[in-house]
Amino acid sequence: MPSKLLDALLLAMPLSPTLESWRQHLKSRLCYPVRGAQTLFIGEPTLAIVSFQHDRAEVLLPATEWRHHDIHTAKPRFQGVVEEHNGSLEQLLALVEDTIALRLKSFRECSSCGKHCAPEMLGSLQGEPVCRDCIKGRRVLF
Repeated sequence: MPSKLLDALLLAMPLSPTLESWRQHLKSRLCYPVRGAQTLFIGEPTLAIVSFQHDRAEVLLPATEWRHHDIHTAKPRFQGVVEEHNGSLEQLLALVEDTIALRLKSFRECSSCGKHCAPEMLGSLQGEPVCRDCIKGRRVLF
């Protein structure tokens, strides 16, 4: 049974040259802003998450779980993994692009200003989706 200390040490270890080159490629070549070090958050708002482990890269779809109309928790959903020993940068890029496309499909248009927004950034005003910028100062459920 792996220990938490072993897990922490594995995360603190430098990535292999292959995984490091994949990480650098994602940080420098994507047309979206990228934040993070060993876990990359792609886009603003986040469109995809890539977590680099010691032998693989996992891709996650940002998702929100609503506990109540105004209480939500980030619950990313697993989309796939690319193993270092039998995977390629092209496979990782395809998985990241598919995840970004899936995330963008969940965006909705604000009925007030027309801006496309992530679901967690929208509220409802008279049954219509409205972004947080348009609804400031109004009493509404998010």
